Amino acid sequence: MFKEFKKEWQFATRSGRLFILIMSFLFLALMTPIMLKVLIPEIFRMQFPNLSMEDIVLMVNASQLTAVQGFMSDLFELGMIIVVFTLCSIMAQEIRDNTLVFPIVSGNKFVNIIASKTVFFGLTVGLLVMGSIMICYAYSGILFEFEVPLQDVLYAGMLQGLYFIFIIANLIMWGALLKRTLPTGFITLVIAYLMQAVGGLFDIHAYLPSGLIDFSSKLQFQTQNIMTSTLVTVIFIMIMFVITHVSMKKMEFNIR
Repeated sequence: MFKEFKKEWQFATRSGRLFILIMSFLFLALMTPIMLKVLIPEIFRMQFPNLSMEDIVLMVNASQLTAVQGFMSDLFELGMIIVVFTLCSIMAQEIRDNTLVFPIVSGNKFVNIIASKTVFFGLTVGLLVMGSIMICYAYSGILFEFEVPLQDVLYAGMLQGLYFIFIIANLIMWGALLKRTLPTGFITLVIAYLMQAVGGLFDIHAYLPSGLIDFSSKLQFQTQNIMTSTLVTVIFIMIMFVITHVSMKKMEFNIR
């Protein structure tokens, strides 16, 4: 497995994808508190010159809590788009370019190839999500005051990280099925946003992976709902792993 991880690391670094992800998450983590502290009040001041700064502050209602929750909302809306279209080629492009032939000829099993991609990119994005949430938490605490318990933020970061592993599993599965990068990205986004909409409309987030996003962004941690959503997410990831493996094994005959 070490060779597979090394290969994925080289792909992520040499292609610049890892750099794009790091800078994007860092930018969002720092800009959200700044917007609440400086930009939005300044816009209100320009639009409503007769209002006092105290009234503007009350209207904006900026705090560490709103900054952290706003950032986690940005992670779902903007961060996911960045992740999806940055990494939509991790499987599809390799199949299109036929570069998977080399590890297969070297004796690597499809299980190892799929697992290495899922684990490497899943953990990488998951750690970036957790790290960026902690940066936003610390910076917003400096700009405002520390009012959100650290353990809640850590818990929310882990839930969001697991959700993004689910997104990575989608990219790998759809990449293996479609063998096209952009369709892989678009379908993954449609699934994510549709799941979020359905979960909110019918109040079934607890039974969908979208519950991880919903509960963590609200910093509401009901044990039963969290456990159910986590279990469902893990099951979805395992099912997608199996589907990807079956799809790859069917391609083995053509490769040979």
